[in-house]
Amino acid sequence: MLFHVSWEFVDTTEEGNRRALQVFQNWQPPAGAEFKGFYAFADNSGGFAIIEADAAATIARTTAPFIPWLRFTATPIIPIEESAAISAEAEGFLDSIG
Repeated sequence: MLFHVSWEFVDTTEEGNRRALQVFQNWQPPAGAEFKGFYAFADNSGGFAIIEADAAATIARTTAPFIPWLRFTATPIIPIEESAAISAEAEGFLDSIG
């Protein structure tokens, strides 16, 4: 399953930044999490990643070490072609009930 995981910094102190970087430099994604893309916002307010994960719990394990410094949002995502097909199915259902 793919997830769009975004974050924003909640501890922007120099000390918090140093500690977050230290943790990040020593961190490895957990088993079952594959980063497809990993980006920072140019304004340094946060960033986002596209992560393929075997379960939502894997996303929780991925983000947990950074909770003191970052606020996360994790949203499951699907390819646009699949989303469009689902929307068409829903329209067909709605049309069938008048």
